Amino acid sequence: MINGKKLVALCTYRIYESQVFGFVTELNRLLQANDCYLFIYTLNSEIGNSGDESDETAVFDLVPYDKVDAVVIMDEKIKSREVVQKILDKAASYDVPAIVIDGEYENASLVRFDYAKGFEAVVRHVIEFHKVKRPHFMAGKRNSPFSNERIEVFKKVIEENGFTFDDSMVSYGDFWATPSRKATLELLQRPLLPDAIICANDIMAINVCDVLQIKGIRVPDEVIVTGFDGVEEAFWSKPGITTAKCDSIELAVTIMDVLLSVFKGQRNIDKWIDPSFIENDSCGCHHSELDLLEAVSGLNNRFYHHQDDIHVMQAITAKILTGKSSEESIKYIRNPLTAYMCIVIEKSCLDLENNFIFENIEKGEKVVIYDWYSGEDTVTDFNPDEIIPHLNDVLDKGYPLIFNCLEYMGKAPGFICYSYPRAEFVDYSLMPSLTYYLGMAFGGYVINKYQKYLRDKLQRTYQYDALTGLYNRLAFLEKFEEVHSNPENLGKKVTLVMLDLNGLKQINDSFGHLAGDNAIATIARILKEECPEDALCVRVGGDEMLALILGECDWDSMEAAMIGKMEEATKKLGYTVSASMGIATTVMDDDINLDRIIALADEEMYKMKRNKMK
Repeated sequence: MINGKKLVALCTYRIYESQVFGFVTELNRLLQANDCYLFIYTLNSEIGNSGDESDETAVFDLVPYDKVDAVVIMDEKIKSREVVQKILDKAASYDVPAIVIDGEYENASLVRFDYAKGFEAVVRHVIEFHKVKRPHFMAGKRNSPFSNERIEVFKKVIEENGFTFDDSMVSYGDFWATPSRKATLELLQRPLLPDAIICANDIMAINVCDVLQIKGIRVPDEVIVTGFDGVEEAFWSKPGITTAKCDSIELAVTIMDVLLSVFKGQRNIDKWIDPSFIENDSCGCHHSELDLLEAVSGLNNRFYHHQDDIHVMQAITAKILTGKSSEESIKYIRNPLTAYMCIVIEKSCLDLENNFIFENIEKGEKVVIYDWYSGEDTVTDFNPDEIIPHLNDVLDKGYPLIFNCLEYMGKAPGFICYSYPRAEFVDYSLMPSLTYYLGMAFGGYVINKYQKYLRDKLQRTYQYDALTGLYNRLAFLEKFEEVHSNPENLGKKVTLVMLDLNGLKQINDSFGHLAGDNAIATIARILKEECPEDALCVRVGGDEMLALILGECDWDSMEAAMIGKMEEATKKLGYTVSASMGIATTVMDDDINLDRIIALADEEMYKMKRNKMK
């Protein structure tokens, strides 16, 4: 419960499908009328039929079970019993009632379309009304319970009408376009073509019709074709497909009735909905059509804007990938396409010393990297108890929150919460692409930044002395060539400082080599601190160091400051830390002799060392 209102979580897949969209919008309207909120947790990629269960299912882990009053699960859409059972188990652990649509599970209320009854109406229409002689069934996936149920219905009806069933009367189209087209082409190789192909769903029926007509076979004059489930495409196609419609509005009304009963304490409710038989052109009956004006308008809108949207999303992705910092990348997200969303990612994704995508990093703290409502593009801590920032402002709009998992290479670095202040088919259709591109952008960002971290680390290993952090000799020579080759530096004063630690052997002998290393590192730090930021500071070898300073240099002040810091270090460490120093100056020109100026500074340094030894 939130703000005194009950909260319903819907777990589903592809809410931009017309039937699911219709169900969601009607259910939200009914919930609003009953003073309830709707949160939607949805997959964008198929997991059940493909068997590829990616980390995208982590979206269902976002359900706030401590606040939810009921969970509604569309089992036939998710198509993974393991995933659905996990949701049910989590709900049960919080004593949250669950309602499963089109599935059979224990300890849950069930709302099911009577697919067997609806499909039987289609089969009986073909066999008993049209009196076909050679019926054939285009089944779904082998061993799918939905497909097997429809095979049994087909067998039952034809046997009641005097046909003898055999396996040659069944092909498998896997509920999808390409397999059903292939199966149809195989049917066409038979010496005698069926006079009716009864398909287990509408998508297969549409493709069967298309293949037949391409091959010059008239539908329904030579072959009757029927489908099942009443998707909108069945009414757009030519011919229109005879089908049985599973009405999404009736489903929403039924779910609302069950929810009201569940809120009163009832459990394990069982409801059935009968699909509505719709005859159409593909069986030779009169044409039937739905009110498709709004859907067609939405489709046209989506089509004309699609290329522009893709171009914009590609541009955003590229900018995020190439951002020099996380702050810069985040600023690129703000765009009209990304309105009404909040993006939350794992905090470890911003830790450049680790790679969330490739390494086994446990999920933990999360951060909000983008919040449309805040108007600010900064990273802030995420409080899971708040669900999203500005939650009340979003809920006041009266539309559902929709959660998608970001995914990249099988990992889920975070999630997006969409909170549109409207219910439009175009917005819902755009969500999967937005989620995909942003997932790719942030996953790629993590990999790019980690690779840059490794390159920089390798470069530091190559360029810098491990003990002091100063340039090594080779890196110094490369950097000097860069400075020397820059025309802007010609004519500038050059000061070269040579420095040698005093008494290193005595420190090593008296206090150990670790103390000697600490003395060298201390002198290096003091040299680096007192030199200008752009000075080239180098460990020449052993306890010798140099610094090349370009431009004016107040050596007296610099030397005094270094000696003062060495005296402070001596008191702190308990042994003497001092150095002999010498300088040489020249002017940067084309003929500058680096070896000569180093030799001059070295000579001055040894003068100081000899004086100290007297």
